[in-house]
Amino acid sequence: MICAVPTLPQRVRLKLTRAMCYRAADAGFGAKGHSEIPMVSRVAGHMLAMLGGAIALGAVPCTGFTQSPTGRLPADDDSKRITDEISAAQAAGGPRSPDLIDPLTELAGLFALEGEHALATAALEEARHLVRANYGLYTLEQADLMDQALEHQRALGNSAMVRALEEELFDLAERHPDDLRTVAIHRDIGERRMDLLRRFLAHEYPPEIYPDFGLFSVSPDAVVMELLSEAQIHYADAVAVLLRNGLYSSDQLRNLEMEIVRAADLVRQRNRLDTRSIAPGARRMDHAGLGGGNKYAVGRRIRGGEYVSVAEELLTRTNTLWDLAASESSEEAKERRYRADRIDNQYELARESYRRLIDYAEEVSESAPADGAARRSLLEAYLQLADWDLVHSANGVALDEYAQVHEMLEATGVAEPLIAEIFAPPIPIVLPTFLANPLETPTSARYIDVGFELTKYGESRRIEILGAATNVSDAEKDALESLLMSSRFRPRVTDGELATSSIRLRYYLTE
Repeated sequence: MICAVPTLPQRVRLKLTRAMCYRAADAGFGAKGHSEIPMVSRVAGHMLAMLGGAIALGAVPCTGFTQSPTGRLPADDDSKRITDEISAAQAAGGPRSPDLIDPLTELAGLFALEGEHALATAALEEARHLVRANYGLYTLEQADLMDQALEHQRALGNSAMVRALEEELFDLAERHPDDLRTVAIHRDIGERRMDLLRRFLAHEYPPEIYPDFGLFSVSPDAVVMELLSEAQIHYADAVAVLLRNGLYSSDQLRNLEMEIVRAADLVRQRNRLDTRSIAPGARRMDHAGLGGGNKYAVGRRIRGGEYVSVAEELLTRTNTLWDLAASESSEEAKERRYRADRIDNQYELARESYRRLIDYAEEVSESAPADGAARRSLLEAYLQLADWDLVHSANGVALDEYAQVHEMLEATGVAEPLIAEIFAPPIPIVLPTFLANPLETPTSARYIDVGFELTKYGESRRIEILGAATNVSDAEKDALESLLMSSRFRPRVTDGELATSSIRLRYYLTE
């Protein structure tokens, strides 16, 4: 019988399987003297089971692995070069040569181009093993390989593997709390939680949520609260790394704090959509806590062998961030810890992010008092806090904060232009400002002219349709009125004071 010679992908499959099986046996799953050294990561068990079927399809058992290539090999130059590099590295440095890491990583890229995500993951896992063997079990050099493997597992829809890799990445990041490379690890986990939340809200029924509990045993509000809370935990972890490095002027620092705020604002947006279905006196989501104590597994963590709610973790993170960020006296620090320990909703949690943004801006402004950009950043930080309070109907507090911003503006040498830009723009500013202003629409032939009063509390009243293009329907006019009624606006300054203003504007509709 003449045995077929495997093609290059088949030969590589054989090699990857053999290498991973040898490592699994060598790492203890029972090897003497090695049980305490995790040479195989926790994903290896998943990997071996996953690869078994895929590799068997292409492998030819009676073919020797070291058999020389024949004319049946692919003609691809990159494939041939990578094979040669792997063979040369093994011959020169043995099976654990660090020179194998780059060609294995490149090999994973070739597999990915062919849609072979399982094999790409196997190649990355083998490269990661070599990184650990040569540079240490907990080196951050392996993080990029793990991140690539995670994306391949997402493409395969293998949520168990994604979770295992995420847990390993998180453990790795916690071992390097001051290393700036871990910012991306924490941020990416948070972004994946928010992506999962968006899929859930779009009724895509993500398998990460439903398999363990069934379609009708999941509480939608509990899932929303716990997913966004867990995302906020990871964003806070990324912020902590930047603060440990003293990067108060970092745009990344501000963006991460704003991610915490944006996640919190999903609660407000969801409440607005559900307003008609909420019974009088019912507790809405923003009064239902930070998320925790539910059976939804993604939103819970294990600490010391016990499950901990994400609400408790969020409070811990908030205090950690203040400990890292605050430079004030012990009395002020004590007051902030007292306040943070009593946070019980998303509005207050996001407010702490805005307070820290003010602290960062003050830190930068003090170090560069003549810097106009630093002063503008400080003004924006105070202004955003006022906007957030007004959106959540803390009217008295918000008006005091706006008055403080107005005083700060008057103290600058260019007060009038800035006051007009911030407190009297041609199109009223709809809050919060990190969302697109729905009144700023591209010019078109279809429009509605509307007039209304804007109170000093940012509320519209006495809305009147003044005119419209001939092809605008009554339903579209009603929709604009509903938009104005349901929106909260930044109040406007008239004659140096926050006051009720008359607004006239042309609102454009799509063609």
